Amino acid sequence: MPETRLQAPSSLHLQSRATMAPLRIAIVGAGVGGPAAGVGLARSGHDVALYERAAGVGGVGFAFRIAPSSDRCLRFLGVDVFAPGAGAVLGGASRFLRPDGSLILEVQENARAEDREEKGLAAFAYRLGLQKQLIDEALKQGARVEMGVEVTSVDVDSCTISFADGSTSSVDLIIGADGVHPRYYQSCIRPYVVDSSIYFPKASTGDSCLRTMISCQAIRDDPITSNVINDKCGLVAWRAEDRLAVGYVTDEGKQFNLVCTHPEALSSSETSSGDDAEKTEYNQKISLEAAKEMYKNFDKALIRLLELADPGGFRVWKLMDMDDIPNWSRGRVVLLGDASHPVLPFGYAGASMAIEDAVTLAVLLPLGVQPAQIPDRLRLFEHLRRARAYKVRDESRKRAAGVQNAEVFNEYRDFLNMHDAVAYAEQALKEHEESASI
Repeated sequence: MPETRLQAPSSLHLQSRATMAPLRIAIVGAGVGGPAAGVGLARSGHDVALYERAAGVGGVGFAFRIAPSSDRCLRFLGVDVFAPGAGAVLGGASRFLRPDGSLILEVQENARAEDREEKGLAAFAYRLGLQKQLIDEALKQGARVEMGVEVTSVDVDSCTISFADGSTSSVDLIIGADGVHPRYYQSCIRPYVVDSSIYFPKASTGDSCLRTMISCQAIRDDPITSNVINDKCGLVAWRAEDRLAVGYVTDEGKQFNLVCTHPEALSSSETSSGDDAEKTEYNQKISLEAAKEMYKNFDKALIRLLELADPGGFRVWKLMDMDDIPNWSRGRVVLLGDASHPVLPFGYAGASMAIEDAVTLAVLLPLGVQPAQIPDRLRLFEHLRRARAYKVRDESRKRAAGVQNAEVFNEYRDFLNMHDAVAYAEQALKEHEESASI
């Protein structure tokens, strides 16, 4: 007979049960958005379990940008991305160049570090460092984290998840934060919320992405690349009509994350899997020679950066996002982050959107919420997050097509940076409860 997993409350939660019963919450996916939601919900007093199919921390993507709005969200959760060992690097000047290296635009961020309390700071986060921070904080708040555990199915009506070992767990809320499936670009949870034969990630722009990491010391020591980064400039990007290369410093200044996008046909032999264009291999290796060939007409500094990287460290995959889905939740099952709104990297905000999703859910589900109230709160969550997440997706598509100038860039940057997800959710919840009491 299959085992039933008991989501037992921690001693931290037992004290609160006398007055307000905590929700039993299962979060599928322990990348960034899942653990962030786990921190917020466990801190509120709920019984939270995170399940991750990978055996340890890590995943596709070495680093990513954190917008000031998300820095505020993380501090709300008690997480400081600039803490020792976290790996994040403070954003500074960003230079946008033509393929030959001539300057198009320079943008300054974090001009006043003292503004952090009010506005937050932009950062280049190191994925492993932030993921570990969030998981450690979730554990500290009383959540349970199980790595190497695969969820195979969901029963929406009973709010039950089934695992690969045959066991099950019935809870009050299931959060699908499992992003994009490594092999077929499919969330495990999404098919139980929407029709996955209609709604699934697609190659909307026809681009693929190449990533690698380079030692910052090697960059500084090389005469060709020594001027690429300095104490004031941490990001540099080369833009051609159909190709983009973006690099920035991360991992406490030790590594340079280089992300290069290009038409998928240029690396199709590395990303294709059979005749089905949507069933593409993820995170595949590509040779240094192939990488250099794709960017051979670019600035010699970019070519040299590729040569300084580990020849076996290049990874490539097709870029996917997804059109609007009709709903982000069904019953007491909800999607978060890339599971509901995957975006292209051109908008520099995929991780930030997942973090904002996480704190919004945490605010809308305080201790005392009853299971019967959950579907209504999940609809409110979608109402608050949907337009913003899809705007990021649409702006990312525009940038993939080369639509960019100083005015448009600054408007989009302000849109990302100035939002206060916590205050927005708190005000919406207050208004929602007041209207319900009339």
